[in-house]
Amino acid sequence: MGKRPYFFIFTLVIFFFCHATLICFAAGTSGAIILKQTSGARPLGMGEAFVALADDVNALNFNPAGLVQIKSHEISVMYLDSLVDTWFGFIGYAYPIGGKVERQRGRRFKSIQARTNRGTIALGISSLQAGKMVLEPEGNTVRAEEDYLANLGFGYIIWRSEEKVEKRRRRAMAIGERRNEVSLGLGVKFVYSTLVQKYSAMAYAVDVGLLGKFIVGKNRLQLGVAGQNLGTKIKFEEEGDSLPLTVRAGAAYLMDFKQEHRLIVSGEAVKPNDGDFRGSGGMEYWYREIFALRAGYKVGYDLDSFTCGVGFVWGNFQLDYGWGMSGSKMGDNHRFSLTTRF
Repeated sequence: MGKRPYFFIFTLVIFFFCHATLICFAAGTSGAIILKQTSGARPLGMGEAFVALADDVNALNFNPAGLVQIKSHEISVMYLDSLVDTWFGFIGYAYPIGGKVERQRGRRFKSIQARTNRGTIALGISSLQAGKMVLEPEGNTVRAEEDYLANLGFGYIIWRSEEKVEKRRRRAMAIGERRNEVSLGLGVKFVYSTLVQKYSAMAYAVDVGLLGKFIVGKNRLQLGVAGQNLGTKIKFEEEGDSLPLTVRAGAAYLMDFKQEHRLIVSGEAVKPNDGDFRGSGGMEYWYREIFALRAGYKVGYDLDSFTCGVGFVWGNFQLDYGWGMSGSKMGDNHRFSLTTRF
């Protein structure tokens, strides 16, 4: 097939991104603030430049096409301590479908069995409790907004090409990393929102994502694009608000050094329908796949600017912490995530 698959891949990526971006230029107000939240302490530590990486269950909230990179059962829970009287929680589960079971080598969680699957399905549940306010004239204190989100996602490999890799290098690389791949993802969302504990509304939305993974020498380049929150309006009374339609596009470069050191550098551009273009960049360094350091920077966002984080692995468990500097008196962004794979 020669270079034709590469031409097709990049043409599809460019078409999807341009088309979705044009849709997003139809600016306006949007509701359901839970759809503007991202999950995971790990992505926060990297400046949330995650659309082209998306290699864990947090892909549900960045790029569903990345779910196919999950090769074993994965459960992750997250807690976010953010602004005054505001908290956000997430729990997600990913299940790889089919494929041959192989023992994973040279990566984290060495005791698990990984699959050479072509698809992964995932389910996520999120809850947001946003602020408190006093109602007049009763003087009752109520939650300003309560949002709940159920997200079902699926990622599937639509094209794969085996690369010729020297045997020693092949043994050192994780399952799937020696291949060029393109995956497509779809996410279906259900949102339920309540204002001042009195008015309620619901809405439905879909996410679509595309992820390409290409071997570059001894390293790997990944390109990702996703369109998020295309769906119905959320209507509390007669008039409804549009959902926060968002387009993400980015790149990630993964480098391995003698199996003990791993460095990932990523960048991302974001265009919401109710705001200007935003950008972010980040990096992640792993030592022996048991300890990670992360740093990132976000441009054009209302709160976070500089971010950083750490990660630790014990057996099949991974603990991550992420911090985002808000630059305001309302408080910084702290996230904790616990993940297990089996």
